[in-house]
Amino acid sequence: MRKNNRFLGVLSFFKQALNCRHCFRRKGGIFLKESITKHFYAPIWKCEEMESELERLENEGWRLEKISGFRKFTFVKAAPKTAKYFFTCSFMKESGMIQTEQLLKRKYKATEISGGFIEGSKTTSIYRITREADLKQRKVYRNLYLRHLVWQCILIALFFTGISLAGLVWSCIVDGNPLFSPENIIFSMIAICSTSSLFYHFCGWLYLRKQYAKYWSSDEA
Repeated sequence: MRKNNRFLGVLSFFKQALNCRHCFRRKGGIFLKESITKHFYAPIWKCEEMESELERLENEGWRLEKISGFRKFTFVKAAPKTAKYFFTCSFMKESGMIQTEQLLKRKYKATEISGGFIEGSKTTSIYRITREADLKQRKVYRNLYLRHLVWQCILIALFFTGISLAGLVWSCIVDGNPLFSPENIIFSMIAICSTSSLFYHFCGWLYLRKQYAKYWSSDEA
């Protein structure tokens, strides 16, 4: 009976280990990696807030391992360490921050975290730095580049807002369609979405502009 219980206990352990998504093999057995997942929903222009949170978790012994799904950040248990994290971002088909990424890898031996996430038409990458690094200039450049991206999104939102409103007016006045006709409902939905995107990105531009002013005020202080 005792042998059977021991056998069942060992079998149960191996089943749990094989079903675990975070396991790895070492000499003579299977050991489980303790892990947690978090979701970060802040817009990309608030990347410094996300960087601070990642650095805090690293200090507490939770190292970012990968990013997957919809902003799903996976952390594994590790020795507490002081590290810096840096977000880069690029608009579709633009070189974006390639020079910054090359500098992070070459000068600071930064490690690119596996995975990334897409925000609209912008793709992001995250780098981890474990040595002393002065990233002030890189953050200033990133701020300018993000404002460039935000303005592109504002112009796109303005375009769709104008087209949808023009279509709505044409449909109601020229074609004489009722206000709640299927065509007008579609135009209204496009107008609402594009106008929301317009205000959303305009708030992002104001945030980045204020952040940029803080960089120089901190130098003067």
